[in-house]
Amino acid sequence: MPGRLSAVSLDNAQQEKLSLHVVKGFRLDYKQQVSAVKAGGIVYVDLESMSRAMRLFNKQEGSELKIAYENGGQTSVCRIGEGNNFVSFAPEKFLAGGRVIQLRSAPVLQKGKFWLPAVDAARLFSLWMDREVVYDRAKRRIEAFLWSSRPGSRKKMIGLVGNQKNFGAKPQDKRQTVITGMEVKKLTNGAVIRLRASGAKTAASFIKPDAQGTASLTLQSAEGNPADIFRTFKSGIVKQIRAIPLGSGAMQISIVLNTRYYKIKSSGYTWDPETNSYVVSFLNDIDVQEVYRTEKQKQITRELAKDLQKWKFDTIVLDAGHGGKDPGAIGPSGTREKDIVLKIVRDLGAIIEREWPDVKVVYTRKDDRFIPLKQRGKIANRNGGKLFVSIHCNAAKNRSARGAEVYILGPHKNEAALRVAMLENEAIKQEEDYKEKYKGFSEEHMIMSSLAQNAFTLQSKEVARHVLEGMEKKTKINGRGVRQAGFMVLWTPSMPSVLVEAGYLSNRQEEKMLLRRQVQIRIAQGIFNGLKQYRMSYERQRVASGSGERLKG
Repeated sequence: MPGRLSAVSLDNAQQEKLSLHVVKGFRLDYKQQVSAVKAGGIVYVDLESMSRAMRLFNKQEGSELKIAYENGGQTSVCRIGEGNNFVSFAPEKFLAGGRVIQLRSAPVLQKGKFWLPAVDAARLFSLWMDREVVYDRAKRRIEAFLWSSRPGSRKKMIGLVGNQKNFGAKPQDKRQTVITGMEVKKLTNGAVIRLRASGAKTAASFIKPDAQGTASLTLQSAEGNPADIFRTFKSGIVKQIRAIPLGSGAMQISIVLNTRYYKIKSSGYTWDPETNSYVVSFLNDIDVQEVYRTEKQKQITRELAKDLQKWKFDTIVLDAGHGGKDPGAIGPSGTREKDIVLKIVRDLGAIIEREWPDVKVVYTRKDDRFIPLKQRGKIANRNGGKLFVSIHCNAAKNRSARGAEVYILGPHKNEAALRVAMLENEAIKQEEDYKEKYKGFSEEHMIMSSLAQNAFTLQSKEVARHVLEGMEKKTKINGRGVRQAGFMVLWTPSMPSVLVEAGYLSNRQEEKMLLRRQVQIRIAQGIFNGLKQYRMSYERQRVASGSGERLKG
């Protein structure tokens, strides 16, 4: 049986490489590293890191960790307490159906993190979520198959300890009081603690805070899970709340107050018959200046959070050029541009989703359909894109022309760039009433759009440079450089934007290369490698600007 992890052994523990492989559906899987250490031959995993990697909401409240899992419209909450071998699973609103399991090892809270042996952590998530979660010691990996329930599982019978009625179900004995949950409401001038219950009312006695700031509510006859009640607080009038089972079925709720910083003015207890709740309240003297400072700090924190959200690299918009009735360029052998670029975009999107599960991928089209040029930019803006990447293939009257190019929006600097832009802009003629829709769109309009994009020009150039380098390293298609021209598809997006010409379909050799699936995948991988370099630079700039420090705060 694994032993507890002491503070000394944790300080001397070695960092362990541990990955999590999550499968959520057909071709929907990803891998991510989780925080782990090795001590005494045992690998321990950080439960918060593991839950984040599984895309689960978690919240630490003192020495308790709560993790929420949504399945079929229902949210289940797992409550884990420091040093407590018993873990409870219950619906979010404490309705009937709660469960509790006993762990072989109690979770240990060290340096703000909850640690548990990896094998026990996998079992915990498996029993709670009713999914196959297994720790593979040899591969240093946790496999989480979240697509469907475990084969042959009997969810309601797994890991049960004691009577389920203690966790929300109505007790058969109507005279018995069962504590089903607790709410703590912090007020400017105090706090209100509400213990929700089912069953009949029980006699209760309240003892006001003593000199050390400890108050207590004793329930004459009550049941409940102490882990559901135990809380600690870093700020405010209340420091800690815990439940202590007493003899003869009684239960005491101990409340420790922060008397060092708060002067308790009054306290009291009442039973609320409307909600069958036991309510304890405390009132403290108000420090107006402290309240002002606190509210000001909250406001600053909210504003910084909004600012950080704008910086967050969380959405990429991928645009497969042409489509539907617009085939784009056509090679000597009949290869259509719209088909090649759609495959490259799909490959690129799959790589991003696998490698960056925290980044949302938006497609202007995922199948063979016609999307107007203006609409493509609107899709990007509507989804809050942080980067717009449009994929195309080139064509020229000179059949010997070959190579990849990456463009940003701007006035053309040579005739070749102008020719490429005019070729791609021909797509507007496939739109109904295009003359009316694009009336006034001229060289002057393109220059105005370029000025609007000035805020993103440096970023767009950086993306273009990295993408071209990435493609050159992954394919035999030589790069022809980063250029600028008036592509209509780049006019609308309000974000860094690039247009990639993957190669020349008009060149017989490159047409054959672009038809090969392996080449298409390598092009997508090369583009992604370029995006990865850009993202690293982007996030370094964020830290340099001070946003990284704000995030830590």
